[in-house]
Amino acid sequence: MTAIGVLCARVRVEEKQIIAAIGHAGLLTMHVSPTSAPLPPGPASPELALVGELLDATTGETMTHLIDVLIDRATNRSVAAAILPLVRMNGVRTIDAGVAATGTRLQALSALALAGLPRPVAFVGFAEASSAVAAARIGYPSTMLGVMPGSSTTQLHDADTADAVIEHRVVLGEESEAIVLIQAGAPPATARTLVHVVDGRAIAIDGADTTMEGVHTAEAAAQALGASLIAVELARTDEGLVIWDVHPAPDFRLARLLGDRSVAEAVAAIVAAGPAAAASVVARTAEIGGEARHGFAVSA
Repeated sequence: MTAIGVLCARVRVEEKQIIAAIGHAGLLTMHVSPTSAPLPPGPASPELALVGELLDATTGETMTHLIDVLIDRATNRSVAAAILPLVRMNGVRTIDAGVAATGTRLQALSALALAGLPRPVAFVGFAEASSAVAAARIGYPSTMLGVMPGSSTTQLHDADTADAVIEHRVVLGEESEAIVLIQAGAPPATARTLVHVVDGRAIAIDGADTTMEGVHTAEAAAQALGASLIAVELARTDEGLVIWDVHPAPDFRLARLLGDRSVAEAVAAIVAAGPAAAASVVARTAEIGGEARHGFAVSA
């Protein structure tokens, strides 16, 4: 028997909502722990590539199911980036953040820049010296972001702060942590909006209200990344609206809806639609123009 898997170490409010929404569609859904089973590094039989187990509440026995769809909600992005390509190799369809799900933050944000989407001025530092030069070139305030999606960010308000933060990261951190992205600005929370995009369509927002420009920008970002489930963080800066960051597995329990469906319901709709839904990410972006949405500010 096949099932829909939700990849996460712990079932939080968001994962419960997704599982409930898919269950309402009459489909078997189960929690898949990122550490539940080893996976072969190549095509394999279903028995070897098995990732799903479910505890029967009645008998107490562990039942094994083949997973045909895996929804990425893992907070450990290093583990998720390794798991997703392996399960895809064995025919499992994944619902995830595309490039941001399996690549670094640098790869994701570079893809957005290559697509011509608005981004802050930024430099990549590869060690203490080049990171310090990057911060000096950009000026202050600026923000340092780690290379892995979802990793910590640090605001750099002046040269002394930048020197201290960069030195601390390089000296005490691991080798991979010496590679950082430094981008111009340090927008407050009141100037940032998290737009939750599912299947190419903005479903809900957290943070500041946004405009139709922001909605279109977030949807275009999801398309550029090949993402079926992602949150795009926008920031309003002196230079205008920019894509500040992207989040592969964000919280959305308090998000304000832009339409009639929740994020969980939108995810369930992708699952119910089957494999053909993957092709709708591009088409959805073209449909949005002129549609009325509620729950956010629209300005000229």
